[in-house]
Amino acid sequence: METMREPQVRDFRRLAVYQKAMDWIGQIREIVKAWDWEDRKIVGNQILRASTSVAANLAEGNGQLYLQKEINFINNSLGSCGESQMWLEEARNAGLIDQQTFERLDNEAVEIRKMLVAMIKKVKAEIGEDRRAG
Repeated sequence: METMREPQVRDFRRLAVYQKAMDWIGQIREIVKAWDWEDRKIVGNQILRASTSVAANLAEGNGQLYLQKEINFINNSLGSCGESQMWLEEARNAGLIDQQTFERLDNEAVEIRKMLVAMIKKVKAEIGEDRRAG
């Protein structure tokens, strides 16, 4: 049997990792806005799609009752964060962002990924505790 939380309305906006991801997305969006049409269409669209997916999956996962489903959504966030890092690297390689901007945004992505891994571990522990109690 899959472990289920007590039904309740939880506010994903209170998650520190969600707040950090939203700030990171805002920084990326401001940078992409300054690019010419072609770069926005090709690289900008991809990096914004991947980075916003980090926060969107957190929001969707946080609303789940089943803990394993929440882990799956956090895992999707983790993958989207990695994809965003690849697009940041492409933006740097294409000369759309400088090395300093790349490093700043990439370091923030690493911090977000660490927070996501910690969140997965926390939910897994919650599953383990429920199984032991049951």
